[in-house]
Amino acid sequence: MEDTVDSRFYDRSKGQIFRITYKNRDFQVKLLQKEITKEMVEIDLLLDGVVQKLVKRDSKWFFEHSEVDKDFANDIWRAISLRYRL
Repeated sequence: MEDTVDSRFYDRSKGQIFRITYKNRDFQVKLLQKEITKEMVEIDLLLDGVVQKLVKRDSKWFFEHSEVDKDFANDIWRAISLRYRL
């Protein structure tokens, strides 16, 4: 079966949902990958209904097409790493 964007949104067996507060705003983040490891350099996620990709460069996390909210990207990674004990 082909993996489509819609199936990744609604398949309850895929992804973990996190709630993150950043700058006094609440965000809902859903991982779109089943396996998470410390060695990963890219992570697909659904951030408040928008598909985003986190990319690791020089031990810091960034959004794929923006370096503006690198602190937010690192907070998301921190929540993921705490949940999965990475």
